[in-house]
Amino acid sequence: MKSFVLACAGAILLVSCGDSGKYYEKSSQEVASALKSAYLPTHVLGGTVAGSRVSQPDSNTIVTALLAQDGSELMRFVTILSPDGAGTRVATEIRPPEGRNKDRATQAMEANGFAMGMMEKLAEEHVTAAIEGRPFDMTFATPPMAKGMMGAMPGMSKQIDAANEAAAEFSRHQQQAEFEQEYGDDWGRSAGDASDGWGE
Repeated sequence: MKSFVLACAGAILLVSCGDSGKYYEKSSQEVASALKSAYLPTHVLGGTVAGSRVSQPDSNTIVTALLAQDGSELMRFVTILSPDGAGTRVATEIRPPEGRNKDRATQAMEANGFAMGMMEKLAEEHVTAAIEGRPFDMTFATPPMAKGMMGAMPGMSKQIDAANEAAAEFSRHQQQAEFEQEYGDDWGRSAGDASDGWGE
């Protein structure tokens, strides 16, 4: 239950720099491609979140859904892309799912403000790392002072990175194995569209 509450935390939450979103010097097509191919390390959210699925309902919207063990949605990161000159402004909202878990997720999100900050940081780090083409920072929720102390300890950062990468790799293989068991080897199905009915 605690991990479900954590996964469904926060009322609709905007992760952006200003009302128009954070600016990146990349085209909307490049940003969309990066987000659709990015891996979300769901193991940091506990055992209730079994994986994620990405869809693109329209050219300027990318949806990353967090999935329960039975494949149903727990919550979703909805990223809106707004072309701005040669670049793109990006804003991400945390929303409840549109399927059978919507009411329960909405209630959990409204009742658990404590976890809102962590979910905001998770969504922001996922989107930023994907667009910038760098690994997900597993210390995304660590206060700056603590990060500084960790960095000052010889070998600590490498040990943490190695442990998190091992956990992430295990999670990736587990998700792929579960997907292939259910759907075959069509792992590329994650990029859906408005007609796939995902979350219903």
